[in-house]
Amino acid sequence: MLPVLLVSLLSPYSGISESRVLYEQPNVQFKYQYIFVGSTEPESDADGSWLACSSFGNLNARLQNFSSSCEANKYWTEDLDHDTVTDRLHFQLVLQELPARLMRFEILLFFEAQLRHKCELAPPAVLAYQLQLPEGNRLHNGRIQLKGELKLKQYVEFTCPFPGRNIQTHFRQVQLDASNNYVDMAQYSMEHLLAQVKANPGYFQLAVQETYYRPTDPQMVPGITIELEMDVLQVPARYHLSIWERLGQFWLYFASFFGISFYIMNKLKDFLFGRHIIRSWEIIPWKKLY
Repeated sequence: MLPVLLVSLLSPYSGISESRVLYEQPNVQFKYQYIFVGSTEPESDADGSWLACSSFGNLNARLQNFSSSCEANKYWTEDLDHDTVTDRLHFQLVLQELPARLMRFEILLFFEAQLRHKCELAPPAVLAYQLQLPEGNRLHNGRIQLKGELKLKQYVEFTCPFPGRNIQTHFRQVQLDASNNYVDMAQYSMEHLLAQVKANPGYFQLAVQETYYRPTDPQMVPGITIELEMDVLQVPARYHLSIWERLGQFWLYFASFFGISFYIMNKLKDFLFGRHIIRSWEIIPWKKLY
């Protein structure tokens, strides 16, 4: 019983737990859905104008007076180690020549990202970023480059099915109104969309580490180009261990403590009986003597 007692007392420190962190590179695919909203500096005493564009037809129909500045968008990926999994992705949005310098903008990109190490899980991946351009870097013509990586935000451990229990973590994907009769503009706001994303056990988010501003000659490259470069690296995901995995861990540590306990008890026994602290008699039946 000594090994069982040691494992139970030292389990928080011996590695036996109900969850485990596994590193996995998610499989990311762009849904070709995006929302861009920006604003320019005010001219003289007038208020600053704002511009918006997206891949949603209903939203563009309501914003047709403000979406004329968006010219084109482009998306491409890189497979750096040639393992058929996206390692780096690029999204580029080109704005036509603006009436004033760009002051701020926010962008949302909709992706599908899957984890397949233990089971197929698809946490929502709405990558959002809001940028307030510094006074000295507000551009009328130029290039804004954002560099970051994909991060996994997780509140609780993910659960995968195992023999004896068929339970798996489910996620609620972002829902947008597809009705052509009425369009609620609030549902396209960053606050509303991120609130839907965060109401999940976990989700993917964008972590921007570097921002570059490069002015260009309006005659050579008119307008503003906004490019996002994102690395898709391995992310740590916490999984809830099944009863079989915990049992395997228990037997591993039990065997280690059993070996140590067996050695200590043998040494203790030899010491007690060798010093005659404890004596014993062995009764042998007479039949075994003949």
